[in-house]
Amino acid sequence: MQIRLLRRDEVGTLWAIDRSEIIDAIYVLREGRLVLTPEHHDVRGWPPGEPEAYTPLLLACHDRGGAFFGAFDGAALAGAAVLDTLGRGSSRDLLQLMFLHVGSACRGRGLGVELFGLCLRAARARGAAGLYVSATESQATVDFYRRRGCTLAATPDPDLFALEPRDIHLEYRFDDGTAA
Repeated sequence: MQIRLLRRDEVGTLWAIDRSEIIDAIYVLREGRLVLTPEHHDVRGWPPGEPEAYTPLLLACHDRGGAFFGAFDGAALAGAAVLDTLGRGSSRDLLQLMFLHVGSACRGRGLGVELFGLCLRAARARGAAGLYVSATESQATVDFYRRRGCTLAATPDPDLFALEPRDIHLEYRFDDGTAA
């Protein structure tokens, strides 16, 4: 697996990642607590309209200097992570992990952990206090971020909450208390 930065003209290839999965439970936020709720989904591909809606946001992120990490299995894009440059969270001192997906054939091999780590290092290098994650509510996704040390955001970022109100809003703060 080779990981490298994606060029602007490669942003559209993110939608080639096979995100298929079976979801049997989701998290719902109730009274400030995560509640695991049975809910079955057979996810095949991206939701209709998602590539068209999110590609302009991703291109704008790339244009303002966002970091786009692509993991290639041969010539195929197997996974990717995108770190935005805009301050998020209640203190606006976190950078958003805007995109992190690993193709179904490559899951369980540590690729997501590696991509997450690259975004952490990039956020620290840019002087952020950590990451802000608006995570899909599936159990596997939320559990992945919680195992990495993410915690519930006390106050969801209003712009991201308006965009994805069902998402679980998480923060990862560097534990040394510094922003560098």
